[in-house]
Amino acid sequence: MKSILSKLWFGITAVVLLILLIIWLFQISFLNEFYIRERKSILLNEAQKLRSLMLESDDSSAISQEMLEEIQHFTTSINAIVMIVDKKKDILFVNTPGRIFINNREPDKNDRRFLAPVLGDKTIERYIAQGEPFVIQKMHSRSPEGSVIVGVPVFRAEELVGNVVIFTALAPIEEATSILKKQLSIITIFSLCIGTVLALSLAKFFAKPIVNIIDASKRIAKGDFSVEILHSSNDEIGVLGETINDLARQLDKIEQLRKDFIANVSHELKTPISLIKAYAEVVKDVDNFDAEDKEQYLQVIIDESDRLNNMVEDILYLSKMESGYSDLVYEKFSLQEILDYIIEKLSYFASKNDIEIVLEMESQNLLIYADKNKIYQVFYNIIDNAIHHSYNHGRIIIKICEKDDVMRVEVIDNGKGIPKEDLPYIWDRFYKVDKSRKRDSSGTGLGMAIVKNILQAHKFPFGIESEVNKGTVVWIEMPSPELI
Repeated sequence: MKSILSKLWFGITAVVLLILLIIWLFQISFLNEFYIRERKSILLNEAQKLRSLMLESDDSSAISQEMLEEIQHFTTSINAIVMIVDKKKDILFVNTPGRIFINNREPDKNDRRFLAPVLGDKTIERYIAQGEPFVIQKMHSRSPEGSVIVGVPVFRAEELVGNVVIFTALAPIEEATSILKKQLSIITIFSLCIGTVLALSLAKFFAKPIVNIIDASKRIAKGDFSVEILHSSNDEIGVLGETINDLARQLDKIEQLRKDFIANVSHELKTPISLIKAYAEVVKDVDNFDAEDKEQYLQVIIDESDRLNNMVEDILYLSKMESGYSDLVYEKFSLQEILDYIIEKLSYFASKNDIEIVLEMESQNLLIYADKNKIYQVFYNIIDNAIHHSYNHGRIIIKICEKDDVMRVEVIDNGKGIPKEDLPYIWDRFYKVDKSRKRDSSGTGLGMAIVKNILQAHKFPFGIESEVNKGTVVWIEMPSPELI
């Protein structure tokens, strides 16, 4: 398997080679073609420009001063010959090196040598006679590379009045090509050497953080969540590294919660099991048991069995909710009826610590549309949790108000409160604010996790606010049944 380093090096080197290949193709292989095409384009544009100047003049057979200046400027810059003929193929104007002929003055024998590519060529004469534009590349003795000849007819009122013919000899480019080959060969060697070194350096630079991420991922897979990827960039690799760091921190937190849960559950399971065993052995071994004492011992066994059963049910219930196998059975019911029943059921435990539970409602017979059994579980867990975390002689207020077709329920206690750093995790499964594992603590830490899963399944907004030694407010917002 190829490493990311070798792939990056190969990719960057391939790009360098591709760029060098393109340079060779354009500078060497296509140079002659580009040169000829460019010459043809320049001559054709100039011929069309001269045709326009001829049409601006009233006399097509006359060469205006503007045309003369344009021709002199163009022929000087590009070393070309311009010839203007009338419809009878008589020469109206022609320029040769050092001389200009205007209005039918025939060029002499010496000048005809420069006009050899055009004069006497049957193909060009046919184009001129028919008034057809042409672009020709022609080989002849005066230029080993040949010449480019362009012709543009001049029509006035759909009548052929003349032709503009421009031609120039092509310069030899073999020598320039040979020089370019030598220069490009040297450039190619240096570019490959430098490109290879740079490609290797860049490959190492980009591959290093990726290799670090791979190593960190392997350590995380093996259960080592203490890894931290150091990164200094804010690009995609840097973001990926930080994401892996966040993942490791979250997994570490989950692992700690799992350990805490196992420790808590082990303790919570061990205690009732030990009590059940101890009291059962006493009942078994003691022959002359007072009936009242026996009843008390058996009641302890029953209570601890119920506590153990409730704990197992909570764990199974939460697992079922989180796995998505718990379907909601919606119905319309009275919220007050549910709350009154919960208050009555928990009033005994509240009264033991002289805690008062008060229900405050703006109106009676408030209806909601939800799963009745699960909403019961939600408020039971929240109120039970409030009782466990309230001081003796405390007060728990269940406040219900309506606003904008939304029913807001708040469970308010003036108990111990929750530290600010613990609030984000209060809904996590297995999480306990009280780590002491006392018998009268808040159980296994599953109650609020169950509340969270039920409310999320209903898509009801909820939250918690708390301040240490002042109390806690848990709120839930439920839409009116008419809006669902």
